[in-house]
Amino acid sequence: MLVCLAVGCSDSGPGSEVEGSAAGNGGGAANGSGAANGSGAANGSGAANGSAGSLSINIGGTDAGGSGSNPGNGMKELCDGIDNDANGNIDDVDAGGDGVCDCLNIATIGQIGPHSNGGNIFTTWLNARSPLGAVALDDKVLTAEVLLPFQVVVVLHVATTEVGSGGRKAAAHHAFSEAEASVFDTWVRGGGGVMTTIGYTSDEAAEVVNVNKLLGKLSMSYSTTKLGLSGDVKAWSPHPVTEGVTNIFTDNGVEPAGTGSAVAHSEANSTVALQVLQAGEGRVVVWGDEWITYDSEWADVKDQQVELFWLNILKWLSPPGECQVPIPTRVK
Repeated sequence: MLVCLAVGCSDSGPGSEVEGSAAGNGGGAANGSGAANGSGAANGSGAANGSAGSLSINIGGTDAGGSGSNPGNGMKELCDGIDNDANGNIDDVDAGGDGVCDCLNIATIGQIGPHSNGGNIFTTWLNARSPLGAVALDDKVLTAEVLLPFQVVVVLHVATTEVGSGGRKAAAHHAFSEAEASVFDTWVRGGGGVMTTIGYTSDEAAEVVNVNKLLGKLSMSYSTTKLGLSGDVKAWSPHPVTEGVTNIFTDNGVEPAGTGSAVAHSEANSTVALQVLQAGEGRVVVWGDEWITYDSEWADVKDQQVELFWLNILKWLSPPGECQVPIPTRVK
């Protein structure tokens, strides 16, 4: 049974206050104006429109970033592309201390699969931790202007066929054009970070075709023959994305087959489950499944590290020296 997880932000500590605000894409504020008291910080219930706005953290004269060895100058850190507190890290604001940078601009391409309870647990989780949330690009044609506001993109169901389950449907995505693939390649190599997911349909060989178009110029892809990735992924090689992760469940996924480094393997048959790649100034994470986006994988994580995995991914995909906030030790 799929169960939706209810999550909230953690305490940001005494004296912390979110002073600015970030506008939502529907005209609603993304909770950047409320005090970040002991009950939680910005809940980000509205997705941002791609602009960071001006988020100011009042921390009583101490360093707002909290990452790195440089204590900074005591100034407030803002979401403005400037290292305001002079700690060597740009826009390192995390009012809730939850491990998600409040200044990080994230988008999703495609739709959540139909095997959830109808909600997108990744977006729900992110919106509870960031006043900017995640912007759903859905089936929008990719151009340089569309991608420009974002630092990280997560690719969901982008197969060109509709998929349904339990009365729910994920719409067919348009076939990516050569122009879109070129624009995407340029965006990544210029400093963008992308994570792809797969396994939303029962016909994985056909499903991978469209996402492979998007990944092709980056020399990354999914296999068209090594299908059915399932079971626990328990073999993890050292990498910032895998730090602290010992087990993630997969079901009906596809093995990554690009030129990136394989840093995780399925326990059942030692097939590759995760590849990572540095491409120019940008970074690519190709994950061989989609179950970590679903509610059932967040309801009972006693033997998995789903949240930590996501935090690791978002931090590594973020530009070095920007939005690098500590991942709290309480996240397992």
